[in-house]
Amino acid sequence: MNSRERIVAALRHEEPDEMPIDFGSTRSSGINALAYADLIEYLGHAGDTRVFDMRQLLAEPDEFVRHRMGTDVVQLHRLCPSLGVRVDSYRQGALPGGRPALVPRDFACETTREGTDLIRDGRGRVVFRRPKGGLFFEDAYHPLADAQTQRDVDELLTPPSIDAAEAAYLASVSRCYFEATDYAIIGSASLSIFERGLKDFGYENFLVNVYVNRDLIDYYLLRMTEAYERMLDSYLAACGDYIQIIQANDDLGTQSGPLIDPKMYREVFKPWHARLFGHVKNTKSNIFVFLHSCGGIYDFIPDFIDAGADILNPIQTGAEGMDPYRIKREFGKDITLWGGGCDVQKTLPFGTVEQVRCETIQRVAGLKKGGGYVFAPTHNIQAGTSAANIAAMYDAALAAR
Repeated sequence: MNSRERIVAALRHEEPDEMPIDFGSTRSSGINALAYADLIEYLGHAGDTRVFDMRQLLAEPDEFVRHRMGTDVVQLHRLCPSLGVRVDSYRQGALPGGRPALVPRDFACETTREGTDLIRDGRGRVVFRRPKGGLFFEDAYHPLADAQTQRDVDELLTPPSIDAAEAAYLASVSRCYFEATDYAIIGSASLSIFERGLKDFGYENFLVNVYVNRDLIDYYLLRMTEAYERMLDSYLAACGDYIQIIQANDDLGTQSGPLIDPKMYREVFKPWHARLFGHVKNTKSNIFVFLHSCGGIYDFIPDFIDAGADILNPIQTGAEGMDPYRIKREFGKDITLWGGGCDVQKTLPFGTVEQVRCETIQRVAGLKKGGGYVFAPTHNIQAGTSAANIAAMYDAALAAR
């Protein structure tokens, strides 16, 4: 099997010739650019560190690193995957601390006297903020923070969309990946209804309104879903013949369990997930739906399956209720597990090489049998993680695949 066939077989719950592997193909199975710079130095590779996601400071693996880590899948980015910055052109820049890197050509921020990095929109509003010494940009503006009525939503909401320039970019890049490589291609479509609500209204405001102003939230979710359906029509027309997977993102868990009552999810949010996932499959029946949801989301898994998700990521094994072997045993026939291969919160950054190797071998042995599994760590590899540990994790996965 080639890489694309291997991934598709696993997603069909068939046992492929080898366990498929993901290294850096999503914004939730990626690698921090500082860790990537350490890794390529450790590997003796003279390549550049290219940062495609300036918000999370995620690196784009080059072909040498993809091959070295055995990845079977590659990511198709949105034209502006983070901070509204295009990724079709890069320039020389620097990482926090000064190490050289390639960054998107249009990326620009201002730094305050106190050392905080700010990004403003076209109206001069601070929309993202990175504190001094921080690695990630945080939301600093919530356009629907003061929304009280449906008219407010109509006037203040900027619905998701794809213009002609992005459609051309998606078509060109996806076709190139499809024809020039045998990688499976995952389309990072930026589908999100719950998380997007947290960002548009503000975290607390959105969750309170779910209870005290349900009509407002229902209207918002309707407007967002309708906009996503129009966006998906453009997206799939551009790249639907080339991608095998489309990614949605809605974090519904915390370290200690569900972020909201599962009954509330079923009542308020699940119908919109089902509608969006159904829209994808009604348009392109051969595309698999990948749902990223962090934290302790065990209680939601049957609903994710019922809503039409084919893949669950990242399997955050350190969170409450997220025993990967139990999840595989109970739900492995119905949903593919993508991740959980080694804990990025404890073992990978703080363990020894031998501890990393042992945990990885154990996870692979318990999860790969029968298909329905793609190896990746439990989330993005963070800055400060030992390059030796990263290499040990992937060497163990390759040896055990």
